[in-house]
Amino acid sequence: MDPNGATTAPAGPAEPPDPARVRTPDQLAQALKALAGSRGPTAIETAAGNLRPPESLTKQTVSDMLRTGRTSERTLAAFLRVCGVPRDRHEAWQTALRRARAEGREPDLARLVNLMRAADAKTRDLGVHPAIDVPGAAGDQPVYVERDIDTDPAGLRGLIRDAVESGQGRLLLLVGKSSVGKSRCACAAVQDLLSHWWLLVPTDVEQIRQAATAPPSELVVWLDELQNYLMGTAGLTADLVRSLTGRGVLLIATMRDDFYRPYSRQPGPGDSRSYAAEWEVVKKQAATITIPAALSPDERTRAAASGDKRLKAGLQITGYELFPAIAAAPALTTHAKTADPYARAVLEAAVDAGRLGARSALTSDLLRRAAPGYCDERQRAVAASNWFESAMAYLTLQLQGAAAVLDPIAPPGTMGGPHGYMVADFPQQTIGQQRRSRRVPTSTWHALIEHLTNAEDRVRVAAAATDRLLYSCAEELLLAPTPITQGEAAQWLAHLLAEQGRVEDLRVLADTGNVYAGLELANQGRIEEAVDVLRTLADTGNDHAGQELSKLLVRQGRIEDLRALVDTGNSPAARELAGQLAKRGSLEEAITVLRAPTDAGDSAAALQLAKLLADRGSIEEAITVLQASTDTGDAHLSKQLAHLLADLLIDQDRIAEAITALPAPPDPDSYGDDRVALKLTGLLVEQGRIEDLRALANTGYDHADRKLSQLLAAQGRIEDLHDMAEAGSDHAAQKMASLLAKQGRIEDLHDMAEAGSDHAAQKMASLLAKQGRIEDLHDMADAGSDHAAFYLALLARGQGIESLRALADTGNDYAAHLLAGHLAERGRAEEAIAVLQAAGTSNTSCARRLAELLAKQGRVEEAIAVLTYNGSFSAAGELAELLADQGYHEEAIAVMRVPAETTDSFAALRLADLLSQRRRIEDLRALAHTGNIHAAARLAELLATQGRVEDLRALVLVGTPYAAEWLIWLLGEQGTVEEADRLRRYGLPLETDDT
Repeated sequence: MDPNGATTAPAGPAEPPDPARVRTPDQLAQALKALAGSRGPTAIETAAGNLRPPESLTKQTVSDMLRTGRTSERTLAAFLRVCGVPRDRHEAWQTALRRARAEGREPDLARLVNLMRAADAKTRDLGVHPAIDVPGAAGDQPVYVERDIDTDPAGLRGLIRDAVESGQGRLLLLVGKSSVGKSRCACAAVQDLLSHWWLLVPTDVEQIRQAATAPPSELVVWLDELQNYLMGTAGLTADLVRSLTGRGVLLIATMRDDFYRPYSRQPGPGDSRSYAAEWEVVKKQAATITIPAALSPDERTRAAASGDKRLKAGLQITGYELFPAIAAAPALTTHAKTADPYARAVLEAAVDAGRLGARSALTSDLLRRAAPGYCDERQRAVAASNWFESAMAYLTLQLQGAAAVLDPIAPPGTMGGPHGYMVADFPQQTIGQQRRSRRVPTSTWHALIEHLTNAEDRVRVAAAATDRLLYSCAEELLLAPTPITQGEAAQWLAHLLAEQGRVEDLRVLADTGNVYAGLELANQGRIEEAVDVLRTLADTGNDHAGQELSKLLVRQGRIEDLRALVDTGNSPAARELAGQLAKRGSLEEAITVLRAPTDAGDSAAALQLAKLLADRGSIEEAITVLQASTDTGDAHLSKQLAHLLADLLIDQDRIAEAITALPAPPDPDSYGDDRVALKLTGLLVEQGRIEDLRALANTGYDHADRKLSQLLAAQGRIEDLHDMAEAGSDHAAQKMASLLAKQGRIEDLHDMAEAGSDHAAQKMASLLAKQGRIEDLHDMADAGSDHAAFYLALLARGQGIESLRALADTGNDYAAHLLAGHLAERGRAEEAIAVLQAAGTSNTSCARRLAELLAKQGRVEEAIAVLTYNGSFSAAGELAELLADQGYHEEAIAVMRVPAETTDSFAALRLADLLSQRRRIEDLRALAHTGNIHAAARLAELLATQGRVEDLRALVLVGTPYAAEWLIWLLGEQGTVEEADRLRRYGLPLETDDT
């Protein structure tokens, strides 16, 4: 028996079974039999009872497990202890169990299109750019160059490993410019680490929703160009992401930085341009990994040493980074620049369409219709009859075997002709950047209105038209070929018609299914028309219409009409009527009204009914209603149902059922969702019910885990804390380390630290310092312990400045930081700078302190260089503030430019603020044209406060965000109220946007 209480494993086969090879319950059963060796169920039951602490394993439980390969994780953990399996191998077996469980109930995979094993996926299918042809080069792609983020624990591979080890899904998002290696980096990581996993490459959000209903085990969802799946509440939402990650699904996504920036800006109240749903996904759900545009020196060295002919050729191309070079960026750029006027016109039309929001393939008809607006009068007059065919032949020419400026696209299942064309990423980003300050020709708007068919594209392009006050274009885009009837775009259209007094058009719009049109009729006092319109839509099964009609009838006091609507079987009306009845004290009647829609499967009605039943004291009936209505397909409603069910079960002291009923734990950043879990945790702690608290903690509730750790620590139960820590509880590891330190058990702390516990390392270093064991601290520091280095520095400080200096000279960064602070406080800034420069800039704290001291000494360029080299962008804001306070405004702006060019949204905001404070209009304009929406907002506001109407008009015509609102405000302020009102209601006519 080993020191942990596990018995010695019996003799078995020469090679122990490998849990990584287990896929099915039968395979798991065979592997567990191999572990058991010659022992039977009775012997295993006896051995379990002899463990310290003992385990409860009945021979029937063991027999069933070895026969079927089906068991619980707790039973498996006990079995592994009996068999002497080391603790660090337990998780691999638990993963095998989860995999076997999923295989036993593996859903029908045929329903998931584009599902394959990760090892079988081809790089082109995953969005990896083709590489240039080079004589003698082998394969379709060059060898993979290891990126620095591949070995960074916080990089992509580290995050993938963490997700796999924890069994929790994640959304991992790689962000960077076009052709910097985002997709290749992700592809290599998935195929190296998850080659046996399923890989789904969805063509639309609906396929993602299908996967979420019953995902196969070990699934990666591949979301190259994530922006194509983000469409507000109609696209990939935070709830959908949570639904997938809660089932262990890993989502790998890529996104160009120009798409990421607007989505990463935190939404503000009343901000019409805050992408709230998208922000929830990219900032709240995703772990973002930024892929730099430039290779690091180490990456260039690895590329040069690879011997790959394509990489060698790419490294020799000047003016381009390696990965854009081997993706044919130089050839694409040259081809675009040397195009004749007609090919250039087609290309710019395609780029404009893309930057306006068209993300599906562009048809030949659309491009032909749009191109004339990019040519002058003479070019149009002398164009040959085959100008378009020649232009398309030029633009679709494949360059260096890698890419064409326009890539032909064929729909699935078709051969022999393109359905449309997509602009290659690199010219789309670079030419799109150039065209941000240019007006979109009239011909392009007509082409988009006449030929754009994708609904999501039309909504995005309509929003771009609205930014330019081209309301007539937006209206046509939202109406044809099929009206957009849901979402913010439908609401905007109905409001536009109402503002323009177009009552008949509102009626026609309502007939298409636009509920908002009916509401606008009501807002205009046309109540009967609104009721008729909404009733007609409600009769077709439109729940939204039913909800709004019910609210309208209540506001009008027409309860009998509401009853009549309920009698037709309208669930929203029943919920509204029940709410009104309950308010009036007619509880029994309200309950009766809700029974029919509840029986018909309306989960919202079930929630309302259960609350009323509970208020009446019919707790058991309320529980029954909730238990029958927990799976709704609506994540928010499902949580409400689960929370109420758990709450009622807690009040009935049915704790085990309550724990099972609780929904998945909320995000760490959310508030209030775990109210019931907090209540349950408090109750269990108060009653000292450790096993029930353990069961709750095992579901993932952090508060329960923390309270259980505190309770076990208070009772001195180190073994239980050890088990929790090994299972991944950080709270338990912290409490265990504190308890061992309190007891002076340095050897145990050492073992715990060696196993990877940072808490133990900190407590051990602190204890050694208190005991004055300097040599042991030095040994720890030499082995790489930052905690030991820190405590050595504190001890040296107590011994005087020379001791601190001597320690700093050995390379102790903490000592250097403390010494520099001591010197600076005494006016010896140059000495402090010298100390920090000697320490180097690899330590972020030293780099920040050095930059601050340099800035205070007026050595601003050196300060900027330190932060840029160190990558301490989090300190850039502090340094910029310091510089600005000292009057170094230009230098402060320079500091913020570097992080603002990355995906740092705070830096982008701070830079815009600094430029605005200095009235740097042209710099703000240039920054706004890079896609910095903060700069656009500050620019428009600054021009408005300066009364510059024509400058604002120019910004409106190129679609600068916020310019339209500020233009209308300024016209009103200047007394031209009629013009302001006309622009607000009617916008600008399309003909004013002429080439």
